[in-house]
Amino acid sequence: MMSDEESVIKSIPVVDMGQLGVGVAGDPGKDEWERVAEELRDALTEVGFVYLTNHGIPRKQIEKMFSNSMKFFRLGDEVKKKYASLLEGNQDGYIAIKPEKHDATSKGPDLRESFYVKPMGGMFPDEEIPELRRVASAFHASCKTLTARLLTAMALALNLERDFFTSTHKELFIDGDNMSVLRLNHYPAIPPSTPCNSIRCSPHTDYGTITLLFQDDLGGLQVRKGGGSWVDVDPIPDTIVVNVGDLLQVWTAGKLVATEHRVIIPEEEIQRRTPRQSIVFFIHPDTNTIITPLDGSTSHKPITAHEYLISRLNNTYH
Repeated sequence: MMSDEESVIKSIPVVDMGQLGVGVAGDPGKDEWERVAEELRDALTEVGFVYLTNHGIPRKQIEKMFSNSMKFFRLGDEVKKKYASLLEGNQDGYIAIKPEKHDATSKGPDLRESFYVKPMGGMFPDEEIPELRRVASAFHASCKTLTARLLTAMALALNLERDFFTSTHKELFIDGDNMSVLRLNHYPAIPPSTPCNSIRCSPHTDYGTITLLFQDDLGGLQVRKGGGSWVDVDPIPDTIVVNVGDLLQVWTAGKLVATEHRVIIPEEEIQRRTPRQSIVFFIHPDTNTIITPLDGSTSHKPITAHEYLISRLNNTYH
C-alpha cells in the first residue's frame, strides 16, 4: 500500500539539491549542475511546483523564523497596526485580514494576516520582538544563496548562459532596486461561525520569477493540475516548495508554468482550531529588467518587472 508521502510525491515532483544545497563546500561539478537543472526543468514544465530536498537551509534557522513570526502575530491588534504596510508598492509591514483579495468571485476576504519583510533595514517590531530582525536577516541570507543556485540551474535547464537569471536578480533585498520580499503568513484558527464558502487563501498565481515556500505541518495548500482538479501539496519534513511565477512563465514563453494554487480550510475540527503558518520568499527580477519572451515571440508586450508587479498589486488590494 502506498504511503501518504509516496502519494504526494507522485503528484508533485521532488528534486534533491544534492551538492547545490546551501552550505555545501566546493564546486558541485558539471554533472551535478546538469542533473539538478534537468530535474527542475521537467518538474516546472509539467507541474510548476516542486519539493526541494537537501536544500541546506538549517532546520534550526527555519524553526527560529517560525517561532519569531508567531510571536508577532500573537501581539494585540493595536500593536500590530503600528507596523501597518502602506501598500502602494511598498510591501513592508503588517497587513490585516481584510484588505487582500485575490479572487474576484470570492464572497469574503482571505482568512490570513501577513507581515512583509523588505528590506532588512525596514520596519520591524524591534521594541516587542527584538530578535526578529536578526533572525530574519540570517534566514534571508540563506534563502538568497539558495535562490542564486536555483536561478543558475534554471538558466542551464533552458540552455541559457548560466548567469542569465542571476544577472537580472542582482539587487535582491536591496531597497529600491528589486521588489523581492519575505512574507510571514498567519492563518488564524477558524471560528465555528465562519461561512462555509470561506477560504484561507483564494486561488491565484504568484507574480514574479519563483517562490520559495516554507510550510508548517498542518497542510491546506493545493495546486490546480491539468483538467481543473486540485491536488494537495502536503508538508513533507525538511523540504521547501518552489513554484513558478507569472513573469517567469511569460519570460520562458510558457515553457515553465505558473500554476494556480490556494489554501483551503481543513475539514478536521482539530485542524480548524489550530492556527496555520507559512513563510514565503517571493523572488522578483530587478525593477528595470525588461521581460519579453525568450523565444522572440510577440505573445506578450515587453514590460519592466516593476511595472508588472505594481499592476498586479493594484489589482490585489484595490
